[in-house]
Amino acid sequence: MAYDASEVYLVIEVKNKSGIDFEIDYLNVYRTNGNKKRKASYQRLQQEVIYKHKMPYSITDGESQCFVYVIPKFVLGDNEKLMLELKEVKGSRKMILETKI
Repeated sequence: MAYDASEVYLVIEVKNKSGIDFEIDYLNVYRTNGNKKRKASYQRLQQEVIYKHKMPYSITDGESQCFVYVIPKFVLGDNEKLMLELKEVKGSRKMILETKI
């Protein structure tokens, strides 16, 4: 993750080790706050994507793909995390990555 002026650049690398090609339906970026166990205090805010660079349509088995997402600048609070949700087309596979920066 890199900051530049009013933008944040997320450099993302995804490697497919599943044995099956992964066709990408969407990749959403969220800021999350709170505790999932206490749903009343949990909040998930989707971030607007300004630009996608070299976003692949699919990731072949055994391959890795690197691409960049550009979103408006933000600062994570003490209890906030960045969450990426990658979903497969015509399938039930969904990958969720949560980080704390």
